[in-house]
Amino acid sequence: MREVKLSDQLGAMAIIDELYQNQQLLLEHLDRETLHNNLKQSIEDYYQTQNLAIDDKTIEKGINLWFDKRLRFNAPKRSWLQRFLVACYLKRTRLFTIVGIIILLLILIISSRLVQTEKLKNNIFITYNHILASQQSLNDLNNQFDELNKYQIIFAQTPAKHLKDSIANLLNKQIGLSIDKPEIEKSFFFQKEEDTLEKLQQTNDQISQKLSEISTQITQLTILLEQDKKLAKLIHNKAFIKATKQYPVLQIAADKVIDALNQGQKDIDINHIETLYNSVDRAEALKIKIDADNKQLQALNVPIKDMAPVTTLQNEIKANLTNLNFEHVELYHQMMSYFIKLAQTPLTLTIIDNPDSKSGIERTHKNTNGKSWYLIVKPMTPTGKNIPIWVQSIETGDIQLASIFGQQVTQQAFNSVKADKSADGHIDNNKLCDKPVGRLSFNCPTSVKSGRILEW
Repeated sequence: MREVKLSDQLGAMAIIDELYQNQQLLLEHLDRETLHNNLKQSIEDYYQTQNLAIDDKTIEKGINLWFDKRLRFNAPKRSWLQRFLVACYLKRTRLFTIVGIIILLLILIISSRLVQTEKLKNNIFITYNHILASQQSLNDLNNQFDELNKYQIIFAQTPAKHLKDSIANLLNKQIGLSIDKPEIEKSFFFQKEEDTLEKLQQTNDQISQKLSEISTQITQLTILLEQDKKLAKLIHNKAFIKATKQYPVLQIAADKVIDALNQGQKDIDINHIETLYNSVDRAEALKIKIDADNKQLQALNVPIKDMAPVTTLQNEIKANLTNLNFEHVELYHQMMSYFIKLAQTPLTLTIIDNPDSKSGIERTHKNTNGKSWYLIVKPMTPTGKNIPIWVQSIETGDIQLASIFGQQVTQQAFNSVKADKSADGHIDNNKLCDKPVGRLSFNCPTSVKSGRILEW
């Protein structure tokens, strides 16, 4: 058997004694009945020695209350901070969620403020740089204005002076305007920067508006000076001066523009004068064409009495050409082509000779109950070709190019044709009038009148 150290043995025995005492104490506490009896006896003995008369019921009640409290844990009273920390710990899951949300919101708010601060800073510098660019544009416009002041003005002195005074006034106000470069402080609060941006924007709007006004007026002045130079060059041109003598409308148009300039009108349009002047060659060409048409008719030996409609037409077109008015030129060409072709073509007014068609018509006038008689005719060439001619209706006044129409005759001529056709259904002599080459009107017997109709 191995030897054991005394110190080890004593240490183990100390632990065993402690465990035994704890076990005995535990057994004593757990054996309620024995403990109750011993406690009651000891209390009664004590009160007897003290000569105190305590009844058994009171002792029993006190012992029972002691037994109820002896193993109950009474927590010590804690401060509000301790109670708050305990509550937080017990509800830590919900608390962590709330705290996380709060932290997230704070991060978002701070980030938003930082973004707003950066955006505000950029807007300030963008606006400031735009103001500097606008001021540079103003300087450029000022230089341009100085160049325009060197131009010689002939006719547009009044409107040019008004524009120059207005431009100079605007430039003087804006050129002297000084803008300090804004200083941005690094701060979470930016009320000062917002005020700075607002002031810069107001200044920028003001300069931009004035810049637009100055630019517009300089453009107007540039156009006005160009038009003035152009007008002077045109009016002083020898060919233009010569043309005004033949075509007074040119001088009238020029005087109208000059009067408008003298009254201060800024917008002048010399395009109308140029258009009129450029049309002079066309007018001269038309005059030559009129002479050529007359020579062509003279070559066909058209008598003077047949030239009346031609003369009237040419006089009207010449009057229009004096005013450089070409509104009826196409009509003139059309009618002269018609007159020349008519003079070149022999025609006969032939009465319609068809059993199924009317050869004549009798008109009864409602207002007077008077009557008129018409034979239905066609202008025909010797080869039998129907050629339309211009016809004016005596009833309506309408003028049409007609290949068949009613020619007014006397009642005797009408009845003669009627009897001729009634005899065998045909007209033996259906030639009413004739027009040889070189004539513009028909040779008709005295039984034929001048009236014509287009409808029956």
